[in-house]
Amino acid sequence: MKRNMLAIIILALLVINTVLTGIVMLSVMQTNQKTATVIADIASALELEAGGGAGTSSGFARQASDITAAETANFEITDIQISLAKTESGQAAILQCSLNISMDTVNSDYATLGSSESLAGATSKIKSIANEVVSQYNYDNISDNQAAIEREILDKVQDYFGSAFIYDISFSSFLPVKM
Repeated sequence: MKRNMLAIIILALLVINTVLTGIVMLSVMQTNQKTATVIADIASALELEAGGGAGTSSGFARQASDITAAETANFEITDIQISLAKTESGQAAILQCSLNISMDTVNSDYATLGSSESLAGATSKIKSIANEVVSQYNYDNISDNQAAIEREILDKVQDYFGSAFIYDISFSSFLPVKM
């Protein structure tokens, strides 16, 4: 009789535990659904995607490695001559270069800012930015810092346009010349 009574108590506790677990699961699931809805609304308001903000049609930047050749447009600024800082020995030099600007055609800003007309109008400003960055270097250290110069020009050009549709700037020709 004691065993039957103990079995009935254990069975009752098991049923109560199962019912309480079900109630907790239902309340957590409903809260989780509401939270997911709120997050989705906020993300859509900010034009984010589930990919962590690497939107294809939004103004958010994508990683350069994610952009295919079919999604790239290039604009080249040729025949740039920039005076370099003098070396410690007083040697003057110039940099003869050409800039290649790579743009993400899927980025929403490309349609308005990336047209040939827009970039042609901004060519003098881009040259000015390149001049500002490059003129800090001298003949002795410019070749070692080409990648850093490209990154700095890219950052300043992106700031100028207020967009990351330009995802890469590189030198298609790079020739420091002593004077």
